[in-house]
Amino acid sequence: MTATFSDFINTCKQKQQELDRELWAFHYSHISDIEFWTLLKAKAEAIMMQRGIKSTFIVDQYNKDIIRQLYYYLTGDVGNCKWNVHKGIYLMGKVGCGKSLLMYSYLSVQDYLTRKITETIHAKQLIELLQSEGGITGLRERPLLIDELGRENLEMKDYGNVVKPVIDLFAIRYEYGGRTYATSNFTLDTLEAARDVKGKVTAQRYGNFIRTRMDEMFNVVELPGENRRLRWGNNG
Repeated sequence: MTATFSDFINTCKQKQQELDRELWAFHYSHISDIEFWTLLKAKAEAIMMQRGIKSTFIVDQYNKDIIRQLYYYLTGDVGNCKWNVHKGIYLMGKVGCGKSLLMYSYLSVQDYLTRKITETIHAKQLIELLQSEGGITGLRERPLLIDELGRENLEMKDYGNVVKPVIDLFAIRYEYGGRTYATSNFTLDTLEAARDVKGKVTAQRYGNFIRTRMDEMFNVVELPGENRRLRWGNNG
């Protein structure tokens, strides 16, 4: 093997090591499950209070297992975490089941412990953000949470041409390895395309090209349960 080949291979290995360190930088192992729960609960109740809800953060049969997995995910415990600890999280569930609150709270704890800064944006604001200075390029790598994915306007006009910036955003974040989180009421199948009762595609949305990349980018997690807001609203 020539020296030139060796240099090339060594450069590739060094880059892999750098990327591996970046992946582990999203984890923090020096925390107990009780400490994690205390931080998560404090942040969740602060968010609820900000929303005008004076209530205790509810842990029940619907979210307790996911909260446990979030702890393993944060600490990078590959032996106990059922998810890929190096992927993002796609948290889906019914309206009001608490997915946004849980994801906001978790990422606040993660950012606090790892010194990361995750940008959070509602899906309906994506078009505006992508049209701003920096556009898609400015969002290709930074940690990003998209709340209520699937509720955005899929298309926009750019100098008379119809473009789909959200699709472009996922494509470029996939290539650059941007850590992505999302909450949604929709399954990935629904985001891929609209289908009739027989499963036949009636209209493309994100399409198979982006769907397959989302499968690689996300741990798809379903938060079960009904509308928690009804209970919170009764707690005064």
